Amino acid sequence: MPLIAGKFEAYVEQLTGQVPAWQPWVGGALPGYLAQRYEARLTALADQTWLVAFLRQPDAPAPLQLLKQLDQLQARIDPPVAGTCLVAEHLPPYLRNRLVELGQPFVVPGRQLFWPAIGSAETVQRPQRLRPEPVDTLGPVAQQLLIALLLCRVLPPLTITAVAQALGWTAASVSQAVKALEVSGLVESRTEGRERIFALADAPGDVWRQAQPLLRTPVRQRIRIRQVDLPPDATLRAGESALATLSDLAEPAEPVFAVASRHWPKGPETPPAIPTPDTGTCVVELWRYPPEATATHGRVDPLSLYLSLKDAKDERLQLALERLMEQVAW
Repeated sequence: MPLIAGKFEAYVEQLTGQVPAWQPWVGGALPGYLAQRYEARLTALADQTWLVAFLRQPDAPAPLQLLKQLDQLQARIDPPVAGTCLVAEHLPPYLRNRLVELGQPFVVPGRQLFWPAIGSAETVQRPQRLRPEPVDTLGPVAQQLLIALLLCRVLPPLTITAVAQALGWTAASVSQAVKALEVSGLVESRTEGRERIFALADAPGDVWRQAQPLLRTPVRQRIRIRQVDLPPDATLRAGESALATLSDLAEPAEPVFAVASRHWPKGPETPPAIPTPDTGTCVVELWRYPPEATATHGRVDPLSLYLSLKDAKDERLQLALERLMEQVAW
C-alpha cells in the first residue's frame, strides 16, 4: 500500500465521516504502462465498492488521456465497481478544475476532495507549507538535476523554470526534485520575487560524497538487440563502451547504448530481444532519466556512467572507474 494511502484515509474520514475499508484486489496484473503510472486498490465506502487509483508519478497525463486510463483500470474489475477515484499528492489547478467539470472524483489529501457520489461537495483548503520528509533515495529527476549541477550542465542563475527547460522536465517535477535535494542537505534555495533560486549547498566534490547513499544506478533494464534494429536516435554510448573512451579499457565486443526507458519503442515497434551475444548484436540500457540531458561527446555523463557500473564485479571495470572519477573536475 502506498504511503499516501494513510493520508487519503484520514482526509476522507475528516471531510465525510466515513472510513475507507480496503478490499482484496481482483483486477489481476496491470499492463506495464498502467502499472508504471498507477497503484490500484479496491475500497468499500458509502455502501459501495470503489476503485482507488493512486498516481505513482509526479506528472499526471492530459485530462482526457487520464480518464481513458482510469476507465481501462475500472474495466478490469468484475463485478463492476461504483466508479474510480484518483488520488495524488499534487494535481495542478487546471487539471483539478477540468476533473471537476468532467465529474471525475479525485482526492489530493490535505488540499481538495471532489467525490459527489459519496455526498461530499468539492472542498478546497489552503495547503500547509510543510517541510519535506527526508528521502532514502533520490528520484530520477532529483538525481539527474544533482548531476547536472555537479557537472555544470546548467548554469546560474538556477531557477525552477530555467532548469526545467534545460533538462526537459516539467517545472512541477523540478520543484519537487529541488525540495528532495534541499531536505537532504545537497542544495540551498531562496525566493527572489516570484522565482526560487537554488544552488549546491557545498563544494561539488563534497556534495557528491555526501549524496552517495541516496544515489542509484540510472539503468532500469539492459536488453540485447541486433544493432541494425537500434532506433536512429539511440546513439549515446554508455556502459563499457563509454568507459572505454575515457580510459584504457578495451572496447567491448558488443557496443552499449543508453536510451530513456520512456522513449523506448513500445508494442509492435519494440526491437526483438536477442538472448545471447551474437554477430551484430548490441546492448541497450533503458534509463530512469533521459541520458542526453547531461551527455557530452556522444556518451553519457561520467557521474551517471560511474553509478551504472559501480556495482560491477569485474576488477578491470573498477580500476577504470577509479581513473574516471580522478578525471572529474570538481
